[in-house]
Amino acid sequence: MAIRSNAGTGIIVSLVVFVLATVFLLVLSIVFYASGRAQEEEVTKLSQSFAVFASKDERESLNDNLVPKAKSSNQSVFSYLKNELDERNQILTGNKNAELEEITSAFRETTTANGNLALTIATLKNGLTSRQKEVDSYLSELASARATIQSLEDQITALSENKIEEIDLVKDEWQDVQDESVKLNSEVNELFSSRTEQAARTRSGLKEAIDDLEKELQTARTEIAQQSGELQQLREDHNIGELYKTDPSLLVDGKVIEVGNNDLVFINRGSIDKIRLGMTFEVYDSATQLREDVDGKMPAGKASIEIVKVGETTSTAKVKRSTANQPILKNNVLVNAIYDPNYVFSFLVHGVFDADGDGNPETTNTFVKNRIKGWGGVVVEDNGLLPGDLDFLVLGIAPNEPMSKPRRGASDSMLENYATRQRAYRDYVRLLEKARAANVPVLTANRLNILTGQQTK
Repeated sequence: MAIRSNAGTGIIVSLVVFVLATVFLLVLSIVFYASGRAQEEEVTKLSQSFAVFASKDERESLNDNLVPKAKSSNQSVFSYLKNELDERNQILTGNKNAELEEITSAFRETTTANGNLALTIATLKNGLTSRQKEVDSYLSELASARATIQSLEDQITALSENKIEEIDLVKDEWQDVQDESVKLNSEVNELFSSRTEQAARTRSGLKEAIDDLEKELQTARTEIAQQSGELQQLREDHNIGELYKTDPSLLVDGKVIEVGNNDLVFINRGSIDKIRLGMTFEVYDSATQLREDVDGKMPAGKASIEIVKVGETTSTAKVKRSTANQPILKNNVLVNAIYDPNYVFSFLVHGVFDADGDGNPETTNTFVKNRIKGWGGVVVEDNGLLPGDLDFLVLGIAPNEPMSKPRRGASDSMLENYATRQRAYRDYVRLLEKARAANVPVLTANRLNILTGQQTK
């Protein structure tokens, strides 16, 4: 029995030890599991914190690029990036602590549409080079004009010297006349016994000689004054020509900002610039081509475009005419004969017009006035007078002058019809003559359509 008792006790002890060991391992496993979960949560939190500053791919890029640079400069990555940012801000604005909004505001008006500052600087340099070439051209023309003035002054000087020599010659002749008068006086004294008669004859002869010499002297002075006036006029004409020489850049009405497909062109003018559908523009490579020839005419552009879509600040145009081997390019300049975004032209509309081209004039010219107003012009009242500040006179179909008066006994309606046609003819002719006398451009309906972009040539 004792042996069984000891064996039972050992088994019990073993079971107790086993249970205690199992419980210990279980507790230990729970402790390790809890610790692992805490560390895993900590790691997750750290990863999320790092993700706020940089994603996993971006951290790998930092390790590949920025970390070596930061180590080589003996700085942290943050310090390295902060110094880089401060230096860029200092270069751009002079303030290393400048915010992005401040930088954007500082360069908003100078950068291109995509905000590329380097491209803007390159564009400004190209523009400066172009302006320098224009200045050099003006200086060359000015030097040529100065040489012309110097040549004219030399000619005037030579003419003045010739006139001075002629005056000296007249003075010598006058001295000869004086000497001759003395001689004549002596001879007269000998010939005439009467001193009174001798004095009268001498004065008469001398007066005639003096009058002749004074006439010659006055003629010489008049010629000198006339030549001096011509010289002054030449100088004033040259100065006026220089003063009113048109700057080619002032003739430019817009620029090409982009060239698209299907003969479409985009320009930097829109509804705020008074652009209307159907307007046409001539296209030139640059403003330097906008110079009049010896006949005062402007050269034709390499292409013509017509506005087909109008935006607020930009518009779309269709190419109506082009020149082989001369494509339309970005920054080409646009010119319209009477378009000016900063000026409103005034028109006086007189007469009747054929709106549909069927040969029968309309009863009113309201549709022409509405077209001008729609284009952006101002229509002044037609009261038979020509305003002093009028820009264009638009005349309709020229009326025929009534050749024969109504016969005796004609009805009142016939007389009124004759008077109306006679009045229409006289008003038309009078306005046309006044416009020509005042150098006011006269437009027919067809010419008005062309200049305002309603149709192409």
